Amino acid sequence: MRVIPNFVDIERIVPGDRDNAYRREHGLGDRTVVMYAGNLGFSQPLGLLIEAARSLRDRDDLVFVINGGGSTLPALEEAAADLDNVVFVDLQPAERLPEVLAAGDVHVIALRRGLARASVPSKLYSILAAGRPVVASIDEGTEVPRVLAATGAGLSVPPDDAPALTEAIRTVVDSPERPAMGADGRAFVEDWVSPAGVAAAYGALFGELRAKD
Repeated sequence: MRVIPNFVDIERIVPGDRDNAYRREHGLGDRTVVMYAGNLGFSQPLGLLIEAARSLRDRDDLVFVINGGGSTLPALEEAAADLDNVVFVDLQPAERLPEVLAAGDVHVIALRRGLARASVPSKLYSILAAGRPVVASIDEGTEVPRVLAATGAGLSVPPDDAPALTEAIRTVVDSPERPAMGADGRAFVEDWVSPAGVAAAYGALFGELRAKD
């Protein structure tokens, strides 16, 4: 089996300035932003992220941003009602995606156990294109952990393990290698997930198939 990802527009999504209008609009200041951006539904067990925020609530330098909408939003807001280090932001227009991604210093991907064996969160490649590291709570041995391990662009932990997610977030946030992690992710996307990279992968595959005829 060959996996060829959907391409990312690397001209549109680039490593942008973290001090941008999105940060100013939501009062994030210069704090390190741990961000989840996307759908808030059954497939995304973001209660884990609320637990991580609770465990790290003594860190005045951190703020957790949940940007998106969906069926679990009310429950998440209730769970975080007593936390002043969690900020909820409505789903943004598509044209603001590069700005949203740039505002985050570390991005979180969370997928319920078993689901990563049937689908790949496409947000991974957009985050890497933005030059930001990733912490993923996701099934072991699937595409996201493989990419993060191969590139060094982040850490993955088993799903449904809030303490492990908390520690991974702490590790990436505090790592002096965090900028390099983001740069490594960007380099991977440029080589493999750009329009040119995906076209080359299809060309190689079709060439192999022709050779077998």
